[in-house]
Amino acid sequence: YRGIFIKKMASLLQKEGFRISVVTPKIYNKSRYFEKENEIKIYRFPFFARDKLLIEHHNIPYLRMILYYLTGFFLTLYVLLKNRCHLIHVHWAIPTGLIGVCVVNLLKKPLVVTIHGSDLRMAMNNTGFLKKIFIYVCRKASHLNCVSEVQKKEIEQLGIRNKKMSMIPMGVDEAFLEAGRNRERKSKDGFFTILSNRNLLPIYNVSLLIRAIPIILKEKPEVKFLIAGDGSDREILGREVKALNINSSVKFLGRIPHQEMPGLLAQADIYVSTSLYDGTSVSLLEAMACGAFPIVTDIPSNREWIVDGKNGFLVPTKEAETLASRILGAIHDQGFLERSKLENQLIIEKNAFWPINIKKLEAIYSSL
Repeated sequence: YRGIFIKKMASLLQKEGFRISVVTPKIYNKSRYFEKENEIKIYRFPFFARDKLLIEHHNIPYLRMILYYLTGFFLTLYVLLKNRCHLIHVHWAIPTGLIGVCVVNLLKKPLVVTIHGSDLRMAMNNTGFLKKIFIYVCRKASHLNCVSEVQKKEIEQLGIRNKKMSMIPMGVDEAFLEAGRNRERKSKDGFFTILSNRNLLPIYNVSLLIRAIPIILKEKPEVKFLIAGDGSDREILGREVKALNINSSVKFLGRIPHQEMPGLLAQADIYVSTSLYDGTSVSLLEAMACGAFPIVTDIPSNREWIVDGKNGFLVPTKEAETLASRILGAIHDQGFLERSKLENQLIIEKNAFWPINIKKLEAIYSSL
């Protein structure tokens, strides 16, 4: 599916009566070229990914991207004609948005494009070809959906007209809210567990948390740290943990199946995200739903969900000492953690609950 949120969106739309076909790149060798899951047809196009996500490449793999666009275009065209699809919903303006635009130019179908963050960041950091592609895709889309208000404002600055845009974040399952409601109240003398579940890639800056751990352990040696996820920084982070002599307090969990994440988040007292950039972080929303106290980096998209000192803490992206201080502050104020838990669950129920967001998406589809 190229994202658990796309799988969830497709499943909910299918339950609402839509016929869903998913076209996605074949990233992993073990993935099938075609499969059917609960009446949803999933097609995968090859481009020699070799089990590596595009975000994991330090430089753009141009030859692979040429193959990506060619095989992606022809498979998308085939799927639309075979299944008589009425609308295309593309996730990420770059790279898949351009495939969507080329196909709808031929078939004259409505095109919805959801901007997730990595595509916008790529465009804003590039003054040439990629930025032009991004703007072209946005202008050709029948409707643009952003996952944060920050994105929406940045896109408006590029000259994209406001009336064709919405802001609908990827949603949170009932399972996460239920896990939060059933969370056991922490005993006064209980050990604290800190969880990070971002991928172990440079953009997620997990080293910041690793560097904060020795400072925390000096005051609270019983605190445990769980690091879920995997990626190109795994070995580097492992060496850093060993060099700081904090092995006994840190556990690397690897990739956790999404269905197990509610239980893991419900066990965590504090959720930490050290990301340098995000659209809207679904993992943050899930942590809020589960009642884990959020301590996240002070970046624009996080400010839309966390008010520093009210329902969580915001920390600079480069200051391990500040992160350690905030974690210790949260540990010492369990009453604040309990109050924040209830407030955060209400925020998610109102603004990021999947069934509500799917209704908004259905309204967009109907308008086209």
